[in-house]
Amino acid sequence: MRVALLHNLAENAPQPNLDAPHDILYELDHPKNIEAYKKALEAGGHEVFAMEGNAYLAQRLKDLSIDICFNQCEGYRGDSREAQVPALLEMLGIPYTGSKVLALALTLDKAMTKRVLLYHGLPTPPFQEFLSADDPVDPRLAAHFPLFAKPNSEGTGMGIDDRSIVRDEVELRERVAYLREAYHEPVLVEKYVEGNDVTVGLVGNYPDLHLFPISMIDNSLYETTGLHVYGAELKIDLGDAYQYQCPARLPDELAAELRRLTIETIRVTGTVDFARVDFRLDRNDHNRPYILEINSLPGITPISDLTLMAEAEGWSHARLVYSVFEAALKRHGLQIEVPLQDYEEVRVR
Repeated sequence: MRVALLHNLAENAPQPNLDAPHDILYELDHPKNIEAYKKALEAGGHEVFAMEGNAYLAQRLKDLSIDICFNQCEGYRGDSREAQVPALLEMLGIPYTGSKVLALALTLDKAMTKRVLLYHGLPTPPFQEFLSADDPVDPRLAAHFPLFAKPNSEGTGMGIDDRSIVRDEVELRERVAYLREAYHEPVLVEKYVEGNDVTVGLVGNYPDLHLFPISMIDNSLYETTGLHVYGAELKIDLGDAYQYQCPARLPDELAAELRRLTIETIRVTGTVDFARVDFRLDRNDHNRPYILEINSLPGITPISDLTLMAEAEGWSHARLVYSVFEAALKRHGLQIEVPLQDYEEVRVR
């Protein structure tokens, strides 16, 4: 097949303001990651054309007679930026990997996702969306200090650090004001759940799902770094210091509940092909799991969380990438079987 590998590179992003936060481009891709995806897809016998998901995309896809797109576009601007390229592809009638327009627009908006989760009776911490630092604090939220504040539509731990934990209304308003000014979007404030961070990843489409071993951050990470919150600094700046358990040492009953909640979350949000759902275990309530968010376009770089979970099961990075591609092929009715050994031996790390 003729496959377009769509991406948004940090080097092609609009130049940020001089006072922009240091993590403002952390969601975007890098050439070495694109090369890793390309090798995995080419190992399946496909002709791969890597290209930027920008305003010139439609004509390039037409000129190259593309059969399907492997979409990794995060988008550069807009409150539904992850959905922009998929919307264009649907208008052109070109199939693509990963979640569709509505799911991507929904799940990029953390507050709206939580409203959907609550509607379906799925556990997520109490929250409020702040459009400004002067918004009245909902009394139902004020009863839960300390709270946790983060940008409403960012990933990769952007805007999250030790100052995200706010212990009174003064700190809350200071943090909301900072995040509004730095990221130019609403701020999500939710009850701070004290406990372990766990994440569950998968590939496939219901009922043909493959869930990877559950991953949990090792608390020694916080002890060795002196940081207390898993934000951009730990995810990216100090990525080499990352310490985790995979498979996480959790009771069987709790692990089963985490997997159930993950499947329910992808179902109610319409997420397809691959996903990662992040949880916090409430140590003050028998490790009850709370859904923090779903990543409907999760990172699958050679060092992403989803990749680490797949590797814990013995998968190569190439196998993970190609499994996402296969899930999309099956969903679109494009059945192409590639022997496992054709791409299992590709090593790109």
